[in-house]
Amino acid sequence: MAFSLSAEEPAAPTLALGNSLPEINYTNQWEEPSPIPIDTTKVIFISDMDASKIIHPILEKEGKGYLEGRHAVLISDIHKMPSLISKFVALPKMKSYPYTLRLVREEKIADPFPRTKGSLTLIQLKAGKITKIQISNVETEIRSFLETQEKPSKSDR
Repeated sequence: MAFSLSAEEPAAPTLALGNSLPEINYTNQWEEPSPIPIDTTKVIFISDMDASKIIHPILEKEGKGYLEGRHAVLISDIHKMPSLISKFVALPKMKSYPYTLRLVREEKIADPFPRTKGSLTLIQLKAGKITKIQISNVETEIRSFLETQEKPSKSDR
């Protein structure tokens, strides 16, 4: 007779170098499906309110098209946000942003993303695979991540 002591599913493994991003059906702040474009090379993951306060001023200053021009996407995990706050405060504010936020609204969906409270997770991709993961709450590091262009390898030419 075998007994299982685990009452819940095992946690999804944390993303690591060489992995692909998890397949998640994102919606944006306008309630539209928002898949990650195939040519994405940079992902910024927001896990909490303090982290969001770092990136939003940068992106609001840069304006519309800034992320797309850098093949970057922004993913925000809002599943812990109380639904009334989300519906009546946060989402209306998010709708005013000049950039797209891909939202995670369900528990455990974003578990694979590494995170540190108050910091952003910066993920570099090449051909859909993770080549770098950095955790930062420093504006200059975040700007450098966004502005750095990957040099194409010989096989990309």
